[in-house]
Amino acid sequence: MKKLLLLTIFSTISFFAFSQQETIFNRANNISGWGGPMLEISSINGETVVDVGGGGALIIDNFFFGGYGLGTDAPNVTFDLKTYDVNFSHGGLWLGFTATPNKVVHIYSSLRFGWGETSLLEGDGDKEYSDNMMVLAPEVGVELNVTSWFRLALTGGYRFVNGVDELPLNSGLTDDSFTSPFAAITFRFGGFGDWEDHDDNDEDFNTNFDF
Repeated sequence: MKKLLLLTIFSTISFFAFSQQETIFNRANNISGWGGPMLEISSINGETVVDVGGGGALIIDNFFFGGYGLGTDAPNVTFDLKTYDVNFSHGGLWLGFTATPNKVVHIYSSLRFGWGETSLLEGDGDKEYSDNMMVLAPEVGVELNVTSWFRLALTGGYRFVNGVDELPLNSGLTDDSFTSPFAAITFRFGGFGDWEDHDDNDEDFNTNFDF
């Protein structure tokens, strides 16, 4: 009986504690989402290249949380009398923030944290060497509200690469070969909430998935 009483008290306390917890979702005024392509102009092994990819995310008020993928095989390297195409690709988590998103032009910032592979390909596309690496890429810039469902972000940032240490030494390729400043264009298509002023009350919570 005593055990049953203690269990009942504990369950009651747990219920009220849980019911009063605040979470990201029940405090948000707007939840929506987007997806789209992006282009990144950077330097790999001293060559200016364009990485092509895309991503998507869930928007919660001014923040977004999602994933991305980027890659290029434009640069090349020559050693041992052979020329190899350098394939560089990575993907992972994408976190971002937009200030005053209801304004036509507003501040946009994001952080990409990913992992991937760099590999050396011969002319016929066969992979001769490869290595894994980690990528961290913060960026900041401006975003334009082109339409209610399309936004264009123009940003600049810096890509940090770590872990390139298993490629041939005479290739000269290291972390520094892939670490580079970059400029990026992101095309975001989706629903972006109504962004009207709301009270902080839970009843003002608005889930908007209009794409």
